[in-house]
Amino acid sequence: MVTTKESETKETESGKKGFNIQEKIGKLGNDIDSLAKKTGDEASKLAKNINGEIKSLAGEIKSIDVKDEVKSITGRVEKLVDATGDSAKKLASEIKTDVKKLVDKIEAPISKKKQ
Repeated sequence: MVTTKESETKETESGKKGFNIQEKIGKLGNDIDSLAKKTGDEASKLAKNINGEIKSLAGEIKSIDVKDEVKSITGRVEKLVDATGDSAKKLASEIKTDVKKLVDKIEAPISKKKQ
């Protein structure tokens, strides 16, 4: 019985972690859209928060090398601070696509572990 409870606990924790990642991605997407509309100090602060979230997301999964992806995304978030209009919208869309790819890369090994 004890073993069963332990495995149930592990599954619940894994499930929460997966949900937590999806929740973070949703928030990141909203923040990236918001950043595309902001300028100045407000944009700089939001960009710092977005980059912090992306780095912490990648930091949660140490078994996968995502340094290059994180560097690319955070660099473009910094560019988004200075972008305006249609170019900002396009860049925001590209960043969200890359964040989604990063999450897919992180989640693939997690789902294999669950099986």
